[in-house]
Amino acid sequence: MIAAILSIIDAAIAVYIGRDYITPYIVLAVGSVICALLYFVYGNKVRTGVISDKPQILAEYVKIVGIVTIIGAVFAAIFAYMLTGSLGASLTGLLVGIIFGVIILIMAMKINDGKQTTGDKLIWIILLIAFVILLLASILEIISGIVTITGIFSGICHLIIYSFMILLLIDEDVKSAMGI
Repeated sequence: MIAAILSIIDAAIAVYIGRDYITPYIVLAVGSVICALLYFVYGNKVRTGVISDKPQILAEYVKIVGIVTIIGAVFAAIFAYMLTGSLGASLTGLLVGIIFGVIILIMAMKINDGKQTTGDKLIWIILLIAFVILLLASILEIISGIVTITGIFSGICHLIIYSFMILLLIDEDVKSAMGI
């Protein structure tokens, strides 16, 4: 939510300093707000106990990431097209984002399908590697974000999220549900 609010502020600053190309930044800010709201709704469901089973928490988080990946790809493609006018590059980025989003959604469905297969073990390994890489990237985001307040806040939020996701992933209930 903080990053989405900061992207709105960035768009407002762009209006204030008179950029000619403000509309793409507004589009990007709208996409950020939509994605942030999806994460907020998910987080609130976990906080209130609507989602409380550990494997389900993991599966729902991965599902939200897949949905946000697709939505983010749509808004990023619109942003890129408005900023550069390159339809080919924008559509390529959109296609890649949709493909990644669908793969992530398939992984989410597989996590909590009640079956313990080799696929579950593979997904567990992929998620562990991904969360560790993203944790390290969030540390770099904090360090490199010293010049921007958005980078610092975003990095701290990501550091917290990925730390908790790693802890969730190595939890015995989750490992057992995924056949590890």
